Amino acid sequence: MIGVVLMDNEKIELANMLINDLYLDLRRKVNYWSDITKQTPQAKMGYIGQHLVSIVTGFSGGKSGARGYDLIISNTEYGEIKTCYRVDQLGKCNDCNNVVSAVETKCSVCESENIKRNDDSKWLLTIKKYEDLEKMIEPLNYYFVLFEFDKVNINDIVIDIWEVDSKCNGFALCMLDYYFNIRENSSSKAPFNMWPHQFKFALTRPVKIYESIIKEDNSIDTKLFMPENPKADRVKFHDFVNATTINIDSLIDVMTKFGIEYTVLEKNDLLNKIDEWLVEHDDEYENFVDEFANSIYIPLIKKFKDNIPDNYFNIIKKEDLN
Repeated sequence: MIGVVLMDNEKIELANMLINDLYLDLRRKVNYWSDITKQTPQAKMGYIGQHLVSIVTGFSGGKSGARGYDLIISNTEYGEIKTCYRVDQLGKCNDCNNVVSAVETKCSVCESENIKRNDDSKWLLTIKKYEDLEKMIEPLNYYFVLFEFDKVNINDIVIDIWEVDSKCNGFALCMLDYYFNIRENSSSKAPFNMWPHQFKFALTRPVKIYESIIKEDNSIDTKLFMPENPKADRVKFHDFVNATTINIDSLIDVMTKFGIEYTVLEKNDLLNKIDEWLVEHDDEYENFVDEFANSIYIPLIKKFKDNIPDNYFNIIKKEDLN
């Protein structure tokens, strides 16, 4: 059925059926047995994310799980899908520090209802060797799927899908910085952690293409489904004032490029100035984010310019690394 031209309401109905069959029914059954066995209630969510992206985008998968292409966009283009599942994580009792399962409403030791629910899962991007670094920008797009509890109605589950151009400055330069400055200096060689709602993700200019809310009664309310002219998520950069990635030099550099005037060299004030300027220059938003990424990452990767894979120079200019 993927590849057949469908109306948006038909796609939404298919997406809801998929969520019911592959997620809600499974979650109900896993939670039932988890309550009995005390094992984790988490199911393998990555593949469900892939199914959902195919329904939403209309593109077929490559018929494999861990190997092959996640999404076939054309004869020469493919997409990569990453799923982050922040539902049903282990929690703890804030009163006695006992471990609390996601299906428990109170602590099994002290019966306290003062429970901390963990929500620290993230998307993992694996770069084990130099060849992997080259391949990171081969997909046309990355699709980042997120399952998490609603911040207001804590019993509701929000499902979001963002589309990210692998060749945007914020993504490509972030991968170079991770490989040369973080991974190569780490003994663990852990994957790169892309955190939802954080500054590095905002620099990738993510475009939300899908959002639905699973209500406590398991009904599904689709809020967004492939808008006709999607735009990158607009963020307030002041919200990231505590991000260590942002420094005064990068702020001054990007503000100078766009002629944004400032009088005080304080991070807080400079970010407020940027947000004010972007309100009046919304059409510059995507260009600004790309230049912000350049101002942050290029100083960090300059010394590795002779080792950067050739395909990255379709995104950055060699002269910028001098």
